[in-house]
Amino acid sequence: MGLIENIQEERVRDLPLREAIKITADLPVSVAVERMRSNELGCAIVVDDQDRPLGVFTERSVIDLMLQPPVDWDSLPVGEHLESDWFCVCQDDPLSELVQAICERRARFFCVTDAEGQVVGLTGQKALSEYIADHFPQLVMVQSVGSKPGTETREGA
Repeated sequence: MGLIENIQEERVRDLPLREAIKITADLPVSVAVERMRSNELGCAIVVDDQDRPLGVFTERSVIDLMLQPPVDWDSLPVGEHLESDWFCVCQDDPLSELVQAICERRARFFCVTDAEGQVVGLTGQKALSEYIADHFPQLVMVQSVGSKPGTETREGA
């Protein structure tokens, strides 16, 4: 199969998933930011009491807060500052739906849910790139960081 066929046949569950940072809407912004920092992840998924996603708090949310008049992040609930345009994919969806969402929404992270709508992890641009590199190495040309550019080794250079 080729790339196009694969993304139509393979499922989101076939991608590497990152563990999602799951938080509640009443959690203080300061705690959410610390969890994102300590997990080296650019977002946290706000979930209800049944682990279903309600929204996402991202690095962009933090920047937006920094541009507003100063407030006490220890008493500010994260639920008041969720991204308005966010997207989930089901682990059973074809990869083509994720590709379409990445192209349309220009987002890095996507929440992945199971058939019951509960959060199972995160995926996104990086996981899709790794999938393509692993399954179709002939389509990917990689130059090591710090290596000499190709023009220095070509004939006549």
